[in-house]
Amino acid sequence: MSKEKESNFESIFSNIKAQVDKLPLSGKSKSKMMDKLSDLKELTVDAREPRIALVGRRGAGKSSLVNALFSEEKQLVSSVQAGTGKGKWLWYPSEENKKIRLLDSRGLGESEKPLEQIENKTALEQLQKEVEAEQPDVFLFLIKAKETDARIEEDLQELNKLRGFIWNKHQYDVPVICIVTQVDELDPPYYKQIPFDANPEKAKNIATAMELMEKRFKESEIPLLKIIPVCTYVDFDETGKILYDMRWNVDEVASYLIDSLPNEAKIKTAKASQAISAKKKVAQKIIMTMAGIAGIIGLEPIPFADMPLLTAVQALMIMAIAYIAGREISRTTAIEFIGAMGANLGLAFAVREGVRSAVKLIPAAGSVISGAVAGGVTYGIGQAGVAYFIDGNDLSKAKKVFEDGKKQYKKRAKY
Repeated sequence: MSKEKESNFESIFSNIKAQVDKLPLSGKSKSKMMDKLSDLKELTVDAREPRIALVGRRGAGKSSLVNALFSEEKQLVSSVQAGTGKGKWLWYPSEENKKIRLLDSRGLGESEKPLEQIENKTALEQLQKEVEAEQPDVFLFLIKAKETDARIEEDLQELNKLRGFIWNKHQYDVPVICIVTQVDELDPPYYKQIPFDANPEKAKNIATAMELMEKRFKESEIPLLKIIPVCTYVDFDETGKILYDMRWNVDEVASYLIDSLPNEAKIKTAKASQAISAKKKVAQKIIMTMAGIAGIIGLEPIPFADMPLLTAVQALMIMAIAYIAGREISRTTAIEFIGAMGANLGLAFAVREGVRSAVKLIPAAGSVISGAVAGGVTYGIGQAGVAYFIDGNDLSKAKKVFEDGKKQYKKRAKY
C-alpha cells in the first residue's frame, strides 16, 4: 500500500472513530462497536505484508512453490543437490516492490551441503535464527506426494520444536498448512493432465497421500489448518517468460493462506495474490465488518446524526475493495461509485426515515429495522464493489448486485 493510501485509510478511520465516540450507544452496542472498529483498524490502518515460512525436507519443492506463487523464477531450483543454504526472507516481487515476505528455508534432512553459502550447522538452527528475527504468520509444511510414508516423523518433530521456539520467543502459536507436492508423479505416471484428480487412479493416490499426512500430523499433535495437494511445475526461459505451466491447486494455497493470517496481513496478501478466491475472501471479511458497523450505527435513533458516519464507513469499504483489486481510489471516487449504485445520501436517508416513520408507535422496533436497513445498504454496496472492481463487471451489473445484496442481507438478518 502506498504511503498516500495508508494516510487516506488512517484519516478516514480516525474520522469514523471520532464520530462513533460521540454516539450515545448502550453498553452492549458500544462493546460490539469497539470490536468491529478494532477489526476495521487491523484490516486497513495496520495493514502490513504477510510473513510466510516454507519448511520441509530437501527436494520437497519449497523453492518451486515460491516460483509458482510469484509466477516468476525468484529462487534457485536444484534437481540434485540441496539448493537453498542461507535461509532467506524474500520480498515479493522484489526488494524495490515489497508485497509479501516469504522465508524459503534450508531443507530438513540434508545429507550434503547446500549449493548456497550456509551460516549454521543444521537446518533447524538456521530456521531458529530466522524466525527469532522475524516471526512468521504461518508455516507451509511441504512434503513430496511419494514421501508421505517415508519416515517424516523426524521432520514433524523438528517442526514442533520450531513452533515451540516461536511460542517461547514471541508467544504466538503459528498455524500450519500442509502442502503435498509433486502429485503429478503419483501413479499412473503417464497421466499429466490438469486437474490431476480427474483420473480415478490418480485421485485415489492423492487422497491416500493426504490421509497419511493427516494421520502423521495427529500423531505428532500438530494442529493443522488444511492439507492441499499441488503441482508447482512451471518452466521459465532466460527472460523470465513462462515456457510451460503445469501448476495445479496453487490458487487454493493462496486462498487458505488468507484464513491463517492475522487481520493486519490479509488485505496486502489479497492484493498481491493472483487468486480471485483469495481477493474475494478478504473483501467479504471487510464487507461483513463494515455492514456490522453500519447496522450498529443504524440502531442510533437520532435523525441525520449517523448519515456522515455511514458515508465514511461505506467509502472506506469501497476504497479497501478497490485496493485489493489493484486500484487505489480516492474517497471522492468511492462516494461517486456509491452514488452510481443509487445509494446516495438523500435516498438512503429517505429509506431509513421512512421505515422509522412507519413504526414510530413502536420505537424499539423502528430502531431495529433502521439498523437492518443501514446494514443491508452497506452490505449491498460492498457486494457491488466486489462485482465491479474484482470481477470486472460494468456499473449496470454492479447495480443489480447491489439490489440483490440488500435482499441477501435482509434474509440473513432474519436468522
